[in-house]
Amino acid sequence: MDNPNEPVGDDTVLQAENDLHNLAKDHAIAPPSAMRNKVLDKIWLLNAQKKEQRKLDIEQLPLLDESSNWLEWKEVTASIAPPDDFEDIHMHTLESNENRELFVAWVKEFVPEEVHHDLLESVLILEGACTCFITGPDGNTRTVWLGEGDFFTMQTGEHHDIHITSSMPAKAIIQWKKLAA
Repeated sequence: MDNPNEPVGDDTVLQAENDLHNLAKDHAIAPPSAMRNKVLDKIWLLNAQKKEQRKLDIEQLPLLDESSNWLEWKEVTASIAPPDDFEDIHMHTLESNENRELFVAWVKEFVPEEVHHDLLESVLILEGACTCFITGPDGNTRTVWLGEGDFFTMQTGEHHDIHITSSMPAKAIIQWKKLAA
């Protein structure tokens, strides 16, 4: 193209698309089987959740667990937004009683290290992505990557901090399920 201000014709756009497709095809590599299976499992789960989606009642929210439908939670919290000027973390309380505390949380960059000995903390990512760095009571460490639709529970005594990896703040449902004393 000689003049960058000249309008691009349909033929030029189609040729560019074909060139990009051929470049991608020529340099494609097969993903590791574990990664391929993880992606396919997530697609299957999200499709199943879409088919089974029901409307949650904001006044009687179910316990959050590995079978929680990401789309249902996303819909029930759609009208809840953080203040425009929140610093790095904002938590909006959905429920607080003797059994659990439930929040919608937004995090821009980082959740500093914390540990819980009297509750189980569960997270369902509604928007964005993050990396959780976890150290168990035995000193063993692991890293967990979470994106939209992913659920995870930190066990008691696990030290954890969270780094946001998406360009936008992560939005999540946080459940603190209180354990009997």
